[in-house]
Parts: sequence; structure tokens; C-alpha cells
Amino acid sequence: MAAAEESPADDRIQKFLDDLESQHALLSNCTLLWKSLAEHFSSLRQALALRSQSLDAHLQALESNTQKSLDSLALRDSSLPDRESAAAAALHERRDAALAEIQRSDAPSADLRGLLRWYARRMDSPGLWRFVVSRRKDLHALRREVPDAVAASLDPARLVVDASEDFLNHHADDGGADRNWALGMLLRSLLISEGGKAPEVAESMREKAAAVAEAWKEKFSTKEEGGEGGGGTMGGSEAQIFLQMVVAFGLRSRFEEGFLKKLVLEHASRKDMAKLAAALGLGEQLADVIDELVKTGKEIEAVYFVHESGLTERFPPDSLLKFYLQASRKKANSISKNGNNSIAAKEESSNMEINALKSIIKCVETCKLGSKFNVDGLKKRLAEMEKIKAERKRSAVANRPQGKRLRAAAGATPILRPAKAARGPNKPYAPYGQNPPAVSHIPATRHVYSYPGQGGFDGLASAQYGAPRSQSPATVPQQYYAHDDMGALRAGMHHGGPSITYGGYDYTAPAPTQQSRPH
Repeated sequence: MAAAEESPADDRIQKFLDDLESQHALLSNCTLLWKSLAEHFSSLRQALALRSQSLDAHLQALESNTQKSLDSLALRDSSLPDRESAAAAALHERRDAALAEIQRSDAPSADLRGLLRWYARRMDSPGLWRFVVSRRKDLHALRREVPDAVAASLDPARLVVDASEDFLNHHADDGGADRNWALGMLLRSLLISEGGKAPEVAESMREKAAAVAEAWKEKFSTKEEGGEGGGGTMGGSEAQIFLQMVVAFGLRSRFEEGFLKKLVLEHASRKDMAKLAAALGLGEQLADVIDELVKTGKEIEAVYFVHESGLTERFPPDSLLKFYLQASRKKANSISKNGNNSIAAKEESSNMEINALKSIIKCVETCKLGSKFNVDGLKKRLAEMEKIKAERKRSAVANRPQGKRLRAAAGATPILRPAKAARGPNKPYAPYGQNPPAVSHIPATRHVYSYPGQGGFDGLASAQYGAPRSQSPATVPQQYYAHDDMGALRAGMHHGGPSITYGGYDYTAPAPTQQSRPH
């Protein structure tokens, strides 16, 4: 009876404990939920505070920039009269200098600087670019003097535009693509004077430049398959000059970005193409160009484009250089292996690796990437490979079979053949393999030859063939005839002597006439 009464009491206690446990779990869940909500609202409060601070900073910067812009505009407005008077004075000075230059009766200065300024001040565009072409042997001096000469002209933009138009009209008559460099130098001089930016020109001059650029495009664009007109591509030098026109006169909006991008991508290996691409302001198109260069294995060109465009974070230059180095070594090893390690295969493999090392070292030095990519090891490797190549070349020259006749060095007595002896009527042919009798040679320095139609020639490197021999019934004397210039050639050039140096080739000189040789 007592046990039966205790059982309901235990059930009630157990139920009460279960209720307490559920209440405790509920309180715990509520506590956790409250904490998570509190943290969430706290993070929102902090984010809003940061956003508010950022907005305040931007507003302050905007106010500061606005005030600076207003001050700059006010300063420009106040300085306009002075600038106008200074520009007018400079214009009058240039005009007076040009008129004085034109009215001068004496000949211009004979030096390169004076002649360039003489053409530029006279606004003689056809004469200027033709003179630049004629002085190609002074290329380094031209690069230094042409920008100053163009800047000294009365209207630099008009001078260059007129030169471009005349160059285009006489492109085929005056040497064609071989003279594109002269026009490129004139166009580059405008960018140099403006710090790489398009100069400020009148709208009429810009329209004329656009017409010249359009005519250049139509003339030198290769027609694409199924296309009409100049919608294709151009040669390397023509494309570079076209892009220089676009940059120099701010004509990017006149042409499709796709066409400009295509020209840049196709001729990315040219020296100034990276600078031109950055000056064009292609934006995201330039990143696509760099990405395409990387995909096609032109990492070196991509590094130049990255350096000029400032996209170093998106395309790390050191990673591109490492990838190019690994790929070039792998390709060089593959060439050597596929050629069964033959001499020719090893030579080709070595040349490829040497060229790759030179390209990397030059790229690092040009773009000033020494802090990101160390080239000391590459320079040592390059020196070792060039030394091995030079030794291999010397060994090949030493082992090369020598010719039948050797020219005597200066001051040495040459080895000469004996004169041919005529066979008498009763003299049989010598049996095969029988050695001819010995011949005594007279020293070369004792005789002087006199050729027909030519002055006396000192026999420094010649000799008289042997005297008559008692063994031969008759001796047939031989007379050797030489070209008119042979005496001077042998007197000035000796086998094994000092190397010959050649002067710069004058591209404007006519081709030398061919002289006939006596037979």
C-alpha cells in the first residue's frame, strides 16, 4: 500500500525535472540567439560607421578637389592674358625667324643641326623628310636633333602633317617601306615635345591629320579574305606609323577599337609598340592584348606591355619571366633531343637558349625589374654559353680543310706552282704518278710585273715563275692578266692580315655600275 502511494509521487518529480530541463534548454537557445543577434547588429553598426567615415572622407576629398579645381580655373583665367601675349610673342618670334631664314641669301649651315633647323623654319616638309632619309648614316645624331628642329618650326603639327601627306604621295617613288623610319621619327618628335601626349592642335589640322591617317590605312591595309577595302592588317613599319599618327593627333575615336587592338597584337614585337598601346588608352582591350600575348608564348612582349600599362598586379612580371625561361629551356632541350644530340642540333639549341637569356636580361634592365627578378645567374650562364660557342667555332675553323691555294700573308714569300712546260714533238707524256723535276724559284721581291693597261705593280705578294730547265725542250712563258683594281686589292688585303672595316652605307647613293672583267 505504501509502495503504491510512492509511485505517483516519483512520477510527478520526474515530470517536474523534465520540465526544468526543457526550460533550461529553451533558455540556453534564447541566450545563444540573443548573442548571435547582438553580434550581427554590432557588425552592422561597425560597417555603417566605417561606411559613414568613408563617405565623409570622400566628401572632404571632393570638396578639397573641387576647391583646387576652382582655384586652378581662377588661376588659368587670370593667366590667360599673359599666356596669350606670351604665345603671340613666341609666334611672332618664330615667324620673324622663319622670314629671316627665307630671306637669307647665304647658304645654310653645313652641320646637321643647322640644316635640320633650316628646313624646319622654312616649313619645307618635303625637303625635311627627304633630308632626314639622306642622312641615315647619322641616325644617332638625327634622333637627338630632329625633335629640337621640329619644335623650332613655325607650326610643328602642320610641318609633320604635311610631311606625312607628301611621304604618302611619294611612298612608292622614294624607296617605300625602307624609308618609313624617317616619317616615324618626325611623328615621334611631336610626342617627345609633349611628354608622350597628343599635342594641342587646331581642329582643322586634326581633320587633315585624320584624312592622312585614313588614306594611309586604305593604302597599306591588306584585304582580308572576303573583305573589301582596308579592313585587314598592315606591315610592321606601316602599322607603327599609323598608330603614331593616331596617338600624335588624338584620332583614337576616328577608328574602331577592334582594328587598333588587332594592329597592336599583330605587331607587338616592335620596339615602340608597348608605349603606343599605352598611349592609345585602350583600357580593358589592353589587358586582353596582354592575355593573348601570354597565351601565344610571347611573355617578353607581355612584360613590356605590362610595364607601360601599369597592370603589374594583374600580370606579375616576375612570373611571366620565369615561365618564359622555363619554356625556352624546355624547347631548347627538345630540339637537342629530337636531333639525336647532333652537332647541328646542339648548335641550334644553344643559340635558342642564348637568345632567350639575352631577351630576359634586356627586358629586366629596360623595365627596371632587378628587385623582382635577379639576373646575375642568367648573366653567368650566358657568359659560359657564349664562351663554349666561341671555342666550338674556333675548333671548327681549325679542323676545316684548307683550300688548294693559300694567299700569302704580308711580308711572306708565297708558295707558287712551276710554270707549265710545253711538250716537244718527240717528247712522250710523263707516266702517271711520276713527280715533276724540282724547280728553283726566284724570290718575289726581285721582280716587278707590268700588266697591260695598268701601272707597275710591286711584286710584294707575287713571283716570277721558274727559269728554263734543261729537262724540258721548251718552256712556255705565262702571262697573267688582272682586273683594273686587282693591284690595289692585293696591296691592301692579305690573307690572315687585319680585318677590313667598312664605312656606313649611304642609302641615297645610286647603285654602283658593274664593270666587265676580261676573259
